[in-house]
Amino acid sequence: MQFLSCPNEFWLSVHQPLLMTRDETIDYAHRRQEGYEVESYAKQLARFAETDTYTVDFQRTFQTEKLVARSDIVVTDKATGVIDIYEIKASSKVKPEHYDDLAFQKVSAMRSGSTVRGTFVITLNSEYVRDGEIDVEQLFTIDEVTETVDAKIEGTEAAIQDAFDFLETEPIAAIENYCKDNGLNCVFIRNNFPDLPERTIFELYTLRHEKRRELLKEGIIALSDIPDDYKLSDKQRLHVEMSKLSSPKIDIEGIHEKLDSWEYPLHFLDYETFAYAIPQFDGIRPFQQMVFQYSLHTIDSPGAKIRHSEYLSRGDDQLSRSVAEHLRDAMSGGIGTVLVWYESFEKTRNDEMRAMFPDLADFFAEVNSKTYDLMKIFSENLYVDPRFKGRTSIKIVLPNLVPHLNYKELGISDGLEATIKWFHAAKRKLSDAERETIFQDLLEYCTLDTMAMVEIYDVLRKL
Repeated sequence: MQFLSCPNEFWLSVHQPLLMTRDETIDYAHRRQEGYEVESYAKQLARFAETDTYTVDFQRTFQTEKLVARSDIVVTDKATGVIDIYEIKASSKVKPEHYDDLAFQKVSAMRSGSTVRGTFVITLNSEYVRDGEIDVEQLFTIDEVTETVDAKIEGTEAAIQDAFDFLETEPIAAIENYCKDNGLNCVFIRNNFPDLPERTIFELYTLRHEKRRELLKEGIIALSDIPDDYKLSDKQRLHVEMSKLSSPKIDIEGIHEKLDSWEYPLHFLDYETFAYAIPQFDGIRPFQQMVFQYSLHTIDSPGAKIRHSEYLSRGDDQLSRSVAEHLRDAMSGGIGTVLVWYESFEKTRNDEMRAMFPDLADFFAEVNSKTYDLMKIFSENLYVDPRFKGRTSIKIVLPNLVPHLNYKELGISDGLEATIKWFHAAKRKLSDAERETIFQDLLEYCTLDTMAMVEIYDVLRKL
């Protein structure tokens, strides 16, 4: 699978494995544990209970002199010895790479002497809603993919040989051979080209791979080196021109028009959410985003003292009902304008809670109708700063506009870490002291998210 993704990194993993060593991140550990939990439930499916006619093996290994593959579940017909292979995925749908995975398993199984009849992918049923104990028969969807996998066998056989052949070569370091997935963050590229410019053409996220490679072949790596006559979209060309600025470019009138349209009270809102493959609470689907925390800073009128409201579920209440009710009460003084950063996230959560809690539907409809995305000031180029490097994340904008505020000193410093640590505190066995430390860190993190918006708003207002 690594060879199919990036042959050069595959080569490094064999010949210079230390270069491919990465520290285990909290995200990787979390996803791995999530995968183990999905597997444990899938193994409970009725079709994998042994009978007089077939046996079931979990994590069965197929090995030859050169190949090794481990299959999640193998069902063997006792009479014929023919097998079916099942691959369990912590996913809500079958993905193209799943076919490649199973094709390699089937090749390995056949080369080791097995006869493979069918191949299957087990995924999570995104329509399943938990109600009490997990119903494993409803939780999963099983797709037979034998026809698609069989069509890949010949290509997989060829790719296996190509992989072995590639290991016998010395890859040529060419920057245009970057990973399609990782861009210039490809370990092979970084190892061979350590002095790449800070701002590259990869900032142009909408630039097609074909055009990117075309530029790289011409030796154009730095964003500012793209020729003036090179064909780009208007938005891409603007991005390139902005990269050449030495100081911020600010549309004072445009910003004033935006701020002047906002009605008091101004509410600065941020949610923290949790999504997991196996629904952890009643009323929740696999991978459903559940709001477990909010922070709200409110300015009731021009010059008024800032008020703060917050709520953090400890996992022992009705998620996300408690959050929703608390937020409604916090906004009971009136909803003027609700300011968020990246509105599609908060608006989607509001729509979900609107559907989940009909008695709060009018409240969340009003919140969404009065929501403005503060990020648009920057994404719509009303405020352009070369230090942003073409990005508009609050983690990028804040330290440049409000340097005295930062996330570095916090116990939790990003949203993914917040999600995972909340899950550990709410659902895992931790000491009371560990749990309380996480909850306090979560409160500080979410509070800073909304205070950051207040401070950025204040910078814009003073302009």
